[in-house]
Amino acid sequence: MEKYPLSPDSDHLEKLLSQHPCLYGMICRDITFTDIELMAMAGYHIVWIDLEHSPLTISEAVQFTRTITHLGMIPLVRIPELLRTHIQPLLDGGVQILALPDVRSADQAATFVQHGKFPPLGSRGVSTTTASNNFQLGPDRLQTFQQANESTHLMVIFESDEGYAKREQIIATPGIDLVSVGPMDWSTTLGLADPQANDHLAPKIKQVLTATRNSGKIPVMAVSSPADAQAYFDLGVRIFFTGVDITLKRNAFIKTLHGFQAVTGGTK
Repeated sequence: MEKYPLSPDSDHLEKLLSQHPCLYGMICRDITFTDIELMAMAGYHIVWIDLEHSPLTISEAVQFTRTITHLGMIPLVRIPELLRTHIQPLLDGGVQILALPDVRSADQAATFVQHGKFPPLGSRGVSTTTASNNFQLGPDRLQTFQQANESTHLMVIFESDEGYAKREQIIATPGIDLVSVGPMDWSTTLGLADPQANDHLAPKIKQVLTATRNSGKIPVMAVSSPADAQAYFDLGVRIFFTGVDITLKRNAFIKTLHGFQAVTGGTK
């Protein structure tokens, strides 16, 4: 029998990173199966399903995850909060990267790992019928658990001064592979808006990304322009998210309509 192409011993993230200088993804809050196909056709590598800022359910996220995986991309899901009931079914459903928002302590990061990794690194629950393990544990279940630990990844997102103060301990947590920053929430909690927000956060973001790179882990950033990407790439960022699906759709609708209105004299 031919081996299933995305077996649990395949670290798809590591494979893609070895093939490309950086990877690109899209943050999705209004995702459809057609969107996923179009992203695959365009050449995106990662699809970020945002459960923190959308009405999507875990069940829907898992369904999208299967399509993302079968189209050769990596599914990433941001959970709304640190709960085992969020982490377990998403990983069992085949999510390859799980993201924790607003991390504020090494204890939170360690709890994330406990729920997200199999023993000996964590205490993730065992099922014999999960998509992440191709619906079987195989002849050596301990080897399967080790392979699952290596091929699934946990990401923490810094979004506060409190988390920033503990950055070294958080980033050093065994089992945390990727690190990102959420400037919007971070600046909002401080009562700052641009340009004050950028002036205040830019050096802190640089410190977080540099500490991540120096620790041998993977820095990740959402960016709004190629110029932003270049600056972060120079700091060691390997994964970029180039926008939010709703924002891109909105801008495309507006640009298309305004183009026609410009030649017909229609009302904008």
